[in-house]
Amino acid sequence: MGLFKDAPPREHPEFTQLRFMAAGTPSWWKRNRHKALGIAGLLIGFWLAGHHDTAAPATPAAPAPPTAPAGLCTPAAGH
Repeated sequence: MGLFKDAPPREHPEFTQLRFMAAGTPSWWKRNRHKALGIAGLLIGFWLAGHHDTAAPATPAAPAPPTAPAGLCTPAAGH
């Protein structure tokens, strides 16, 4: 916008061709890399989830025999 209402805004002569616009449109990779990386991440996540071992062991472990608590004395013979 110009300084006064009767003066329309003008482009600066040195900045009519901006560097990023003169280079052309971005490549396919620059336009779609967020989509490609997101899909790759989802596929890797599904692959890892499918290879996660969730099967329970076939034979349960035998329970350990009960032992006396560490702080208590056991009754001695003849006491």
